[in-house]
Amino acid sequence: MYDVEGARRTEMAGEEAEDLRNRRFWSKWCHDGPAFWCKKYFWEGQLKQGAVDEGNENVTNTRGPLSGLSPSKRKLVGLLIPAAFFHFWYWSIMTYRNLFYVYETKYPMSITMVFGSIIAGMTSVGGGAVAFPVMTLVMKETPTIARDVSMAIQANGMTAASFSIIFMKVHIERHALLFSLLGSSIGVIFGLEVIDPLLTPPMKKMGFVSIFFAFAFALFLINWDHKRTTYNSIPELNWWKILLICIFGFIGGIFTSFSGSGADICMFSLLTLFFKVSEKVATPTSVVLMAMTSMVCWWWRSLVTGAMPQESWEYLLALVPIVTIGAPFGAIIGTHFHRLVLAACVYILNTLSLVGAFVIVPQTASLTGGSIGIIVATFLLFCLIFKLGDRMNLKYENATNRKKEIAEVKTPPVSGNANSGAQTWRGVSAIDNPTYLSSTENISNM
Repeated sequence: MYDVEGARRTEMAGEEAEDLRNRRFWSKWCHDGPAFWCKKYFWEGQLKQGAVDEGNENVTNTRGPLSGLSPSKRKLVGLLIPAAFFHFWYWSIMTYRNLFYVYETKYPMSITMVFGSIIAGMTSVGGGAVAFPVMTLVMKETPTIARDVSMAIQANGMTAASFSIIFMKVHIERHALLFSLLGSSIGVIFGLEVIDPLLTPPMKKMGFVSIFFAFAFALFLINWDHKRTTYNSIPELNWWKILLICIFGFIGGIFTSFSGSGADICMFSLLTLFFKVSEKVATPTSVVLMAMTSMVCWWWRSLVTGAMPQESWEYLLALVPIVTIGAPFGAIIGTHFHRLVLAACVYILNTLSLVGAFVIVPQTASLTGGSIGIIVATFLLFCLIFKLGDRMNLKYENATNRKKEIAEVKTPPVSGNANSGAQTWRGVSAIDNPTYLSSTENISNM
């Protein structure tokens, strides 16, 4: 029979444990003050590939010539190797061809991308989220030039950041990366050749900031519950989840084709809202995805169609030495930040972009109405994705709990019994008698 009194005692024990954790938290806060807060949110620790819990610094590489490096030295080497590679070739080409004239007119973007490159490596929005609105809204460049510059600097800077992430063995969702790259590669080419010519420059500007703001607002409401359950990988990956990842990658590739960024935020939204993957895993995964997608877009524009304008190349030459240091540096510090801090960066950046767009872009009734409609529709879509993810993960958690209950009530063979060589099962579950599994005596006898 169901033990009501035992269930009540179990519930009270859980509440007491929660109260104890809260008292310990505030005791630690009162003792250490701001130092405790800063360590919790800004130096939480890296989540290593293969680690179970966040903040694990003890997972080290056991193979290769650099296997003996400590975690702190691996961070430094992970920053210096890509920077040295890019800067060697950059200064060699600039000196041989005497291309330093680009700084005379392009230096404002170099100053801007000191901040933008760090954001690119640290968050899921990519360098294009800074470069595209600044170039189109402030510097009055065409969306085509801004798009080409965004994906070109991401192809270099975020590739350097990707090396740092992989070299430090930071945990990424490899299945999501593989299948989303397949979809985004097809989507970015399709978007460049079919979708991009159909859109006007104001539509590209407002569409970009509207979609990104809707996602930021949805993420803000979802993270209002600071203790929501998150995972380090996609639970129970199967064929329809792979198909969904490919579809979102394709959509993100289309966004990238007219704004220079988008594949990263689409995959970040799917991982965090639907699959409930932690922002500490989704962020480095989206950085690596955006680097590879930008490489595909850059190669298509420069090598296949040859349509990348000269001015975009000049901007790229002025920005390469900045982004190839700033993006890896952002990736390093971003892997230490708490997931809520990473989410807050997304809120602030996308909100500023939206406000700036409405102020700077000349508005018409149709453009304003379309922007508001995109924000509302996209926000509802993200909320729907979140609710569907809740239902899916509730089923997953229930199935996992049932398996644990069955495993816990499994009894060992009793010595001297005729059936001692066979395993027996108790005909009881947590639903029948929840105090049985919570009893220390009974657990020790299992």
